[in-house]
Amino acid sequence: MMEEAFIGRQAILDQQQKVYAYEILFRSGLKNAFDPTLDGNVATQSVMVGAMLEFGLKKLVSDKKAFINFTEQNLLNRAPKLLPPENVVVEILENVQPTPEIVEAVRELKAEGYKIALDDFVLLPGYEPLIEMADIIKVDFRITTDPEERQKLREILPSHVRLLAEKIETEEEFHQAMAFGYVLFQGYFFCKPAILHQKKLTSNALSRMRLLKEINRQNVDFASMTNIISSDTNLVHKLLTYINSAGIGLLNHVSNLKQATVLLGASGVKRWVTLISLQTFSEDKPPELFTLSLLRAKFCELIAEELKRPGLTQDAGFLIGMFSLLDVLLMLPMEEVLKEVALADDLNAALLGEDNDLRRILDLVIAYEKGDWDKVIACCEREHIPVDHLKPKYDAVLEWYNALQSVS
Repeated sequence: MMEEAFIGRQAILDQQQKVYAYEILFRSGLKNAFDPTLDGNVATQSVMVGAMLEFGLKKLVSDKKAFINFTEQNLLNRAPKLLPPENVVVEILENVQPTPEIVEAVRELKAEGYKIALDDFVLLPGYEPLIEMADIIKVDFRITTDPEERQKLREILPSHVRLLAEKIETEEEFHQAMAFGYVLFQGYFFCKPAILHQKKLTSNALSRMRLLKEINRQNVDFASMTNIISSDTNLVHKLLTYINSAGIGLLNHVSNLKQATVLLGASGVKRWVTLISLQTFSEDKPPELFTLSLLRAKFCELIAEELKRPGLTQDAGFLIGMFSLLDVLLMLPMEEVLKEVALADDLNAALLGEDNDLRRILDLVIAYEKGDWDKVIACCEREHIPVDHLKPKYDAVLEWYNALQSVS
């Protein structure tokens, strides 16, 4: 068993902004958070053991590939062989020297079917053997800042190598990288709001906005909720599909709306309407945006549950996570979005960045999502959450999300 540890993932997208793979983000807890002398090999060895034995690689990355960092010692020990070649991209860290022993180890892995990626690539003499064997080369756009240099790499590297633009922060950088011949992209550019003040919502999105407004009214009752849903046959069909799915796990088939709403309860219906609405808003967006909204929602809910503070409900936790990317999905400023959806005051304040319990939970979850482990630890200390409680929660979040996939 690992000691307290964090394990997360970051999406790697293709040119259509669909998920190609996930990079596994890892930090083995407080011990090496503040100890730069701790052997980096421990972390990578732990991430493999954690992913395979404690977490399960399938739960972490579903049917996608996992990019995992390997150090020099890991490679010499043939550590990647602990993991199945069809699921793993062996990411060789930038400080690994291309010694004959390393070249031989990588050649062996390549022969056994492992895909090879070179991390934070900078063109240096002596790396030719590794470049020849690489399937993917990652170029950090925060290190390689000159556009000409970014473009030149595509021209001089072998054509079989796919280029991955890393730490892409804006839509402009994404389009520039694509124009230069990069085919994979990593970073949070797709989470940044591209604000269009005059944007017109589709009729489908408008009806979902009205639904969200009704369902979040302070004094909405159960009968009103059912009436709102029953007026939209498409919505009724989706609700019945949802409640009869494997993810819900009911023994008997539910065939009518009244039965479905009673089984879900007011809180369950509200969550489901939120989920369906966000799915509608994200139809023309990278699928990972909707995924992130869901993961944030469940993670925030579980943290709110642990905190057990007066006035802080699990439902509010779920909603802060779920609505946190609403401005990105609708391409409207959050202030404008919130005028259309009648949310509770504390939820509104948190979504606008004001400091309260909900905002602090969201900040912790976003830091975890980005693998900003120092900030995660600071947030945990401030909220008095034991750091070793986070990994089991993230495990539960992924389990819940994977079960939901049978619904959509």
